[in-house]
Amino acid sequence: MTGGVIFLGYRSRIAVTELAATSSLAMSALATDQKGQIALLKVQLAAAKNGALVFLPSIPCRYDLVIDYKGRLYRAQVKYADCKAQNSQGALRLDLRRRKRLYTREEVDVLLVYIPQIDGVCWFEPEVFDSTMNLQLRMLPTRNGQKRGCLMVEEFVW
Repeated sequence: MTGGVIFLGYRSRIAVTELAATSSLAMSALATDQKGQIALLKVQLAAAKNGALVFLPSIPCRYDLVIDYKGRLYRAQVKYADCKAQNSQGALRLDLRRRKRLYTREEVDVLLVYIPQIDGVCWFEPEVFDSTMNLQLRMLPTRNGQKRGCLMVEEFVW
């Protein structure tokens, strides 16, 4: 253990690989804490694929992981996004409130969101999530062609 974090090694990668076989039907029946664990494992897998190291804080804090990526350490908050946005096709809504508080750039450097519909992780910088209550993520373009204010998932996949 170094600096209050624990390195996640080979066994975590095995768990992520086994988890990838889980069907999307089974995913919808999972509890919130189970979805959070899946998101953490999927982020670890994405980190390994991208050549990043993942560390876990040893005490409770506002971020879930520390990621060593491209020579920089990032405090990362991990989320699982599967809530469809109301009155919209091809969009997901992600609630960013935790215990009535919003995530800020002073507490978190990156928001990593696992999206089961694409089985991928999106990397969001503070400019996107800082002090924001929720994000509307688009997997499909809007019907009316609107681009302003739309966060297209494909632009953020890590």
